[in-house]
Amino acid sequence: MARNSVGTQTDDAWAGYINPRTQYDRSDLSQPAAPAKAPLGARKAKEKPAADHGLQRRTAKNRVDEWMEVDFKFGGSRIKRKAVALVLLGAPAVIPLFFMLPALLTLNSNTFAVSVDDTLGSGAEICLFLCLLVTPAVTITGQHWFVPLRRWYGIMMAATSVGDAVAAGITDTFAGGVFGRLAGHVFELMGFLMVMLVVPVVCTSNPWAQKKLGKFWKPFQRLTYAIWGLLAAHLVLLEGFGFERGSNGSGFAGDGDPIFHQRFYQYSACSFFLLLLRLPPVKRWIADRQKEGRNWLVYATLVPIFALFMLGFIFIINEEIFKGIDSFTNNPSNE
Repeated sequence: MARNSVGTQTDDAWAGYINPRTQYDRSDLSQPAAPAKAPLGARKAKEKPAADHGLQRRTAKNRVDEWMEVDFKFGGSRIKRKAVALVLLGAPAVIPLFFMLPALLTLNSNTFAVSVDDTLGSGAEICLFLCLLVTPAVTITGQHWFVPLRRWYGIMMAATSVGDAVAAGITDTFAGGVFGRLAGHVFELMGFLMVMLVVPVVCTSNPWAQKKLGKFWKPFQRLTYAIWGLLAAHLVLLEGFGFERGSNGSGFAGDGDPIFHQRFYQYSACSFFLLLLRLPPVKRWIADRQKEGRNWLVYATLVPIFALFMLGFIFIINEEIFKGIDSFTNNPSNE
């Protein structure tokens, strides 16, 4: 948006220098002169207040990126503020794998059989939503310092989902060997297809692959949306749309709220915000309001929708912590 504003101002400036020369034909001195115009700076200030304000707002936002690029001293060396922020924001993505570390070191088959699907599966879902959250955050704030987190969360999503598939292929009790354990039921097949897609997407999310694939790189990376859709099918086939009854399934939590303990409703609450901020009309509306200097209206409109996202996301995190701690202590829960 800022570039468009700057570009428009430059074109108007050139027009301001050219038009005075074409007010009248110098060979015909009898032609009346055109009325005097206000100075160029005054005309621009009068005609382009919204663009100027948008330019100032964009410059102010860019200062956040600039501030993140500044080095500071740490233990005798210098490190960028952005690097510290990225590490702090990216570190929680390894927690699901950390929860399963004791079971792996002790080869505790009971923990893998009972809770690895919940621990690593919920972890992969969290990483997917965090990966998808980066683009809307850029749209709303105009900042780019956190964009590297998109690739990091994608890598951790691949690591946790592959770990989930490997554990399921070894420990599940479904008939049909390894393939039967991975794809013997439709909901498992959906999960298996997700893993098959996430691996090539992550392996090509680097500059070398982008250069080799050329114009096909971006469409290939959009397979992430197919993974997003397969996750919905996986959750629906796993638990259905209805409310849980009794103590069966993840909807039973003892707190009288079976809706948001149902994984598909958690998914839906998070996905609504992430999908809305990707719709071209919504992105254009946000860009227009920012151009007008009415960013407050964007935030006021999106806060309730983001609150819905956070509501569903908190339930997913709660599930991850609850099941993860049980896995870490080798005391897996069947709930």
